[in-house]
Amino acid sequence: MAKIKADTEEASLRREQALRKEKVDTEQALRKQKADADEATRKREQLYMEHELKRQKVMVEANTTLQQESVKADVHREVAHMEALERREAEFRQQQEREREQARDAQLKLRELAAK
Repeated sequence: MAKIKADTEEASLRREQALRKEKVDTEQALRKQKADADEATRKREQLYMEHELKRQKVMVEANTTLQQESVKADVHREVAHMEALERREAEFRQQQEREREQARDAQLKLRELAAK
């Protein structure tokens, strides 16, 4: 009887140890799964942040390029406007000079006619 009792206690102890070991193994597996999930989440967030950083960099570069092109267009427009004003001014001066020459020619002709 003592032997059966001892065997029963021993079997009970083995079951308890097996249950404790299984519990510890299960907890370790759950911790590993959580750590793996956390690592996957961290990697996913890191990839997202890298992608977002690249997207913003491309947007900044595109905006900078657009601004540079706009400034160049403004400069070309201003240069063209200034050149047009200079041409008009030169044409105006040439027209005034022609009118003065015509007036002098007319005066000379009047003097010649008056002298005759």
